[in-house]
Amino acid sequence: MPGKTLEQLNRDEERFGNRLLAGLLDDLPDVVIVLDPQGLVQWGNRAAEGLFGRTLQDSIGLPALDLVHPEDVELVLRSLTSVQRKQTGTLIEVRVKTGTGWRLLEVIGTPIAWLGAPAVLFVMRDLTERRRFEVAHNEEAHLRSLVHNAATVTFLVSPTGVVDSVSGALSRVLGHDPELVEDRPLAELVSEADRPELLDAFERASLGACASNPVTVTLRLVRHASSETVPFELSLVNLLDDPIVSGFVVSAHDITARVAAELELLQTLSLLTATLDSTADGILVVDRAGRISSFNNQFAEMWRLPDSILATRDDAVVISFAIDQLANPEAFQAKVAELYANPEAESSDTLEFTDGRVFERYSRPQRVDGTAVGRVWSFRDVTQRKRTEEELRESEQQFRQVFNQGPIGIALVDLDSRIMNANRALCRFVGRTRNELVGATFASFAHPDDADKESELARQLSAEMIPSYQTETRFVTDVGEVVSANVTASVIRGEHGAPIYGLRIVEDITKRKRLERELVAHATTASKLLASVTPRETEILALLCDGYTASRIAERLSVSVRTVESHLANGYRKLGVRTREDAAAEFARLTLAVTDLKKGLPGSASGKEYGEEFGTLLAKFPYVGTSRT
Repeated sequence: MPGKTLEQLNRDEERFGNRLLAGLLDDLPDVVIVLDPQGLVQWGNRAAEGLFGRTLQDSIGLPALDLVHPEDVELVLRSLTSVQRKQTGTLIEVRVKTGTGWRLLEVIGTPIAWLGAPAVLFVMRDLTERRRFEVAHNEEAHLRSLVHNAATVTFLVSPTGVVDSVSGALSRVLGHDPELVEDRPLAELVSEADRPELLDAFERASLGACASNPVTVTLRLVRHASSETVPFELSLVNLLDDPIVSGFVVSAHDITARVAAELELLQTLSLLTATLDSTADGILVVDRAGRISSFNNQFAEMWRLPDSILATRDDAVVISFAIDQLANPEAFQAKVAELYANPEAESSDTLEFTDGRVFERYSRPQRVDGTAVGRVWSFRDVTQRKRTEEELRESEQQFRQVFNQGPIGIALVDLDSRIMNANRALCRFVGRTRNELVGATFASFAHPDDADKESELARQLSAEMIPSYQTETRFVTDVGEVVSANVTASVIRGEHGAPIYGLRIVEDITKRKRLERELVAHATTASKLLASVTPRETEILALLCDGYTASRIAERLSVSVRTVESHLANGYRKLGVRTREDAAAEFARLTLAVTDLKKGLPGSASGKEYGEEFGTLLAKFPYVGTSRT
């Protein structure tokens, strides 16, 4: 066979050495395991198989950290990392899950080369029974066990701020290896921004800080190999004069949960304050002793309270300052005294101010867990609402007066043109009671010749084909009398523009129509009579009406006086008069009647104007009905 190379000889020697080492370690009574840098099991002796209750073949490649107690994982990780840079690691105590349950093991490690790769050899010894004995019979061991497993990190710090020793909790809560922290300044564990506060705390503690009155400071401590910080409260006790300690004992409490709770409370209070300040109501909270617990800005503004008064936090002082603003201060004070004497009572009333303002006041007990601990006062400025309500009442009263006492007929109709309400004037006009009219249409008591026209116009208005209409309509009363009316119809719309009901204004024009007929008859007669007068006679009579004498007329017309007298005589006869004065008057009357007939008889716009005015008034508030006729 050819000779082996040096590299082969070295590998053979390494294998022989590993086998020899494994054989020696396999016979040891202590547990020995080999882990790779990631913490995976590479080898274990028979004692390890017995402790963990599994064979070597079943264990190779498994993560050893799975067997470590969750609270000790950080400590083991730091030890596994740090031991790879040393000859021998620091002795640590770790809780490990074995085949018989959790056991306390003493662990020490050293870096080795295993099968040509870097690894760590750990030797473990079960301390469980010994520690139980020591804790039961030795107070020092008991105390050491408590400190090691407590949630609080305990430091012994020299007068210069260097860590002399630290409890194992440091690894559990922040991941630092205690061995690497010792002999280093405590400030290195503190966030750089908080280091001045740590220095200040040590300076204050150096002046005196006992266990019953330690110096406390809130700082952020840095996690291992990370920029992440954790909030801690540090308590410093001065033992510089103690010959054994000669330094400071520093206890560090993780206050992450407390800080989160305080932040949540702060956010809740901020939201509550913002909510109270955004409400339109003034809020005041007073405790059982008469001290002001809380108030919002609106309360201060509504009651015009200066900061100096509010700063007293005294309810009595606030009342004394504000009470002169009220129209009835005695009643106000009486109600306050009554409610404070009855902590469970609730109340609501109205406050009137001397300057015309009006507040609604509400009061109820403030309860915590069902017990009244104070009183909450709420004030709402309703000045504008009260004014609006008063204006609405006045408008409604005016509407009712116009509706019930107006001289023109008024009806409110629904969208099907059926009468919802009718005033007295309309009832008198058509000779029917309100009950008889409600539910009927105007077409139902219109003259037969006008009924179809009325129905069609109402249909077009309801269908929004026309915005309004005005027409002359004849109606038949309960006794069969025909009366005439000028009907103005329109639509009343709601706040958003949708039609809600209709308005009918009915103006009685019966007398006017009768007069018109008489005037038409008179004008027709006058026209016929004037038609019998010749043009020359008409010309002479017109000049006579202007005050001309016969001689002036003759001169004006270039005729003789005799001719004028002749025409006048014919005119007198045709007009049925005997004197010049009567002729002038009769001719003027007949001429005016004919002129009016040609121009058309004057109508009345009062019905339309009345309807527009009433519709404006009606639109100010919803229809609520009127009194019966």
